[in-house]
Amino acid sequence: MKKNLIYTLCILLSGAFFFNSCEDMLDVDSGRVQHDFDKLTLNDSVYSVLGILKSVQNVADRTVLLGELRSDLVVPNDGKAVYDIQDLCNFNYNLSSPYLAVKDYYTIINNCNIFLERVDTTLERLNKKLMLREYVAVKSVRAWTYMQLAINYGSIPYFTEPVLTHSQAKEIMSRPLMSRNEVFSLLIDDLVRYEDPRVYPMPEWTGIKTGVPRVDVPTNMLFVPVRLLLGELHLWRGESGDYRKAADYYYKSLTQTPSSGTAASNRTFYDANAVFAAFPYSDNGKYDNFQNKYSDIFKAAGAITSKGALAVVPMETSTTTGTVSFLSEIFYPDIIGGAQVAASPGYIALSDRQVHYLYDEDVMEDADPVVNPNTDKYVGDLRRYTFIGQQYNAESEEVFGNIITKHNFTAAPNTQGGIDQVVSSTPNRTNFVQLVRDVQLYARFSEALIGLSKESNCPDALSMAMDVLKSGLSKTYNLRTNLSFKDSIEYVLDSLDAPILNAAGEDSIIVHTVPVYDELIAYDFGASMYDDNSGLHSRGSGDSKFNGYYSMSDKNIARYYDLVSEETDSTFEMSRDITDVDRYRYVNDLLLDELALEFCFEGHRFGDLIRFAKRAERDGFADWKDILAKRIAGRKYANEVNCYTNGYEMDNALYSLLLDEANWVLPLPGIVEVTVPEAPAGDESTEEETPEEETEE
Repeated sequence: MKKNLIYTLCILLSGAFFFNSCEDMLDVDSGRVQHDFDKLTLNDSVYSVLGILKSVQNVADRTVLLGELRSDLVVPNDGKAVYDIQDLCNFNYNLSSPYLAVKDYYTIINNCNIFLERVDTTLERLNKKLMLREYVAVKSVRAWTYMQLAINYGSIPYFTEPVLTHSQAKEIMSRPLMSRNEVFSLLIDDLVRYEDPRVYPMPEWTGIKTGVPRVDVPTNMLFVPVRLLLGELHLWRGESGDYRKAADYYYKSLTQTPSSGTAASNRTFYDANAVFAAFPYSDNGKYDNFQNKYSDIFKAAGAITSKGALAVVPMETSTTTGTVSFLSEIFYPDIIGGAQVAASPGYIALSDRQVHYLYDEDVMEDADPVVNPNTDKYVGDLRRYTFIGQQYNAESEEVFGNIITKHNFTAAPNTQGGIDQVVSSTPNRTNFVQLVRDVQLYARFSEALIGLSKESNCPDALSMAMDVLKSGLSKTYNLRTNLSFKDSIEYVLDSLDAPILNAAGEDSIIVHTVPVYDELIAYDFGASMYDDNSGLHSRGSGDSKFNGYYSMSDKNIARYYDLVSEETDSTFEMSRDITDVDRYRYVNDLLLDELALEFCFEGHRFGDLIRFAKRAERDGFADWKDILAKRIAGRKYANEVNCYTNGYEMDNALYSLLLDEANWVLPLPGIVEVTVPEAPAGDESTEEETPEEETEE
């Protein structure tokens, strides 16, 4: 790494921070805010926060692209993708690429630092602190931005003071870089006191609109809730006690409804009757169609307020009105001939490998459930048929497959049904980029429980994590930590309390195995609002609660890890016994598969692979790098088996590249250009300085 990593930062012009107008991103009814406060007026405060949100627009697309283009779920269309897209997909990191620029992130951070320095949180009216909500919201934005930097770049510059001069910037860049975990620890310390949204709610402005036509955006959805950030930070850090804390934050997010209404508990999370892709029951045994309610959560109309989004970045739908998202142009064809990237054969194969299980107790009664309905059109998990389509060129009679419509939100993806769909050549631009969906809280809660099971020797937590995937949470769980067992001896007495002798003439005794544990952790999902809660896997793979092929049975674990030596209708033999370590890894891998099936193409996948791999490293698994390297190396192949199984095909050169953890992070540039602010009165430290040439590696 170069010695002078970054000479200085992008610094905002002193007059540019407080935007005079934000109409190009958001419409604000300025008549609804108060004026005339010291230091920063409330009007300044609101418009300053909107200015910060405007700068977040510049990294919204990048958040999705950096998380997906390097993953196992996407492959580039080499004849269509621009070089910057191809380079990212192929781990060729070009510092001139706009997708690698750190300047936009540090612009957001410095905007936040300036605001947090200037805002006066002590101002009150009627015993209500007037700008505390904006203060907490900006802390959330800064933490989210630092998270993106740390996840993608590894070790980074970290600072919380406003940077207004060259000399300040040079001093900051002379400091040692902060490691990913060091950054996460600092962010946790910065946010922890603001974790309860009932005490520290997000702003509640009115008159916020985006898109064409203008769509109302609830203010609290413009910011990632602090509890969610803390849960994510603890999951990523993974130190002692972190998984318990992460589980608690997600549990509170799911069960405690704040005044701003951002908890998932007051929503239809994943009720199987509301949002899923499934086969309707067929009395003639044919399943040649499916019900698609799943794609509704990605449509623009109403999606912001009612379809599962918890936090979004609002975007414009025309460059004439402001900053737009180009995800549609990258994931979706703008002309006949395919898109820049496509869903990978590896993702399609993962979807096809799922066992779709149908069970309708009202209709089928004692009839056998249907496993993998007999149809040539729809196999495995059905979610992919709701946002993966084909494009047909009538002139050349070419078919371009695996086109991703998930970012074509304004039209219903694949309304004609999955693989038969002929995709339009006109992309429909989204007016927001989703950062967090409510169902993601359940997935992250499951991940935290898996970590807790290992961290605190708590097998109950592992079973609960599996329930999130298989059956949903609809009861109270009492998890025992550091669980062990001891023998308790009782004498067998007759009615006169005399010992009963056994055949050998000795006192009869009964030996009980008694559980011993340090602590009982209660997670209560017994309220009626959870009655319809179903397993995450059921969103696309049928009735997983009743699916014997989707459980923690030794048979399923042996099948998953290629440990079956013989299997017939009457015989099942394994090459070795299944251990607790196998069970732990199995639930990990099922969750990692489910994260691909549910959250594909939304910007999370590469980070998920890193996080799961690093946890496996902490758990002491020698093959921890394979969690990321094998999956990505196999993305171009339609493997009928998973990466743990003999016969798994992959790109060996890419696999070797990804065994080097240095290729999991983006390179930081040696120099970032400077925008010099106007010098404050009496400050001569902003004189123009020329960056030094860097020659030393």
